[in-house]
Amino acid sequence: MGQIPARPAATIVVIRNEDSVPEILMLRRNSSALSATGAHVFPGGGVDESDRDVVHRELLVGLDEAAARRRLHLPEDALAYYCAALRELFEEAGILLAVSGPRPSCVLNATTVAVGRRELRSGDVSWAQFLIQEGLYLDLSGVAYLAHWVTPEGRARRFDTRFFVVRAPDGQIASPDDGEVVEHVWVSAADALERHRRGEWALLYPTQRILELLSSFANLDDVLAYAARTEVVRVQPQEIDRDGVMIVVGPGDPGYRD
Repeated sequence: MGQIPARPAATIVVIRNEDSVPEILMLRRNSSALSATGAHVFPGGGVDESDRDVVHRELLVGLDEAAARRRLHLPEDALAYYCAALRELFEEAGILLAVSGPRPSCVLNATTVAVGRRELRSGDVSWAQFLIQEGLYLDLSGVAYLAHWVTPEGRARRFDTRFFVVRAPDGQIASPDDGEVVEHVWVSAADALERHRRGEWALLYPTQRILELLSSFANLDDVLAYAARTEVVRVQPQEIDRDGVMIVVGPGDPGYRD
């Protein structure tokens, strides 16, 4: 049986400075979700045709395809990853990074947000159709590329995921979709890791490693500066047998093979 290909995916880390401490938006996955069941994650999901349609219709500002390809080291479809990250953020957490006309940002009313999320989940409207009917353009100007992780070989569901980071927009309130996501929390990276250590939270391996990275920064500006200057390296963890238990290891961990 051949290796299952990894599906293109995008995840976005949303951070705010609360009392001078960077806080990260974390979502708890539904216990019935197909993947990352019950885990605390960043908003994200697969890249699909609706994201490519947004690019085709030029319903975005702040970044062009050539620059996105250079940043992500892709020959094509680079902007679709950014569009997918912002779509998943809106669908799962109700936060929309968009502009309307000359306004620097856009804050939709609660009813529009609720209806838009419901129609996107049901397929009644596409991502592009929603943006067009609201007169919006996705704002990619503040979205920075942070990491690239690929699911280990041998898994039944595999993802080739680009991680982005962005400042939380003013005036918007996060809320779970009560479908795949049942809870949201703003938490420091150190606190999230401590909850995982105590066994209170389940974290996917890439989520844990990214939180470890973020815990080393004193503020959001330092995170964004790091993302802007750092050359992102593709990382694919491995599953190994340790004392009869299969565990995931990555670069720097004992048992990881380069």
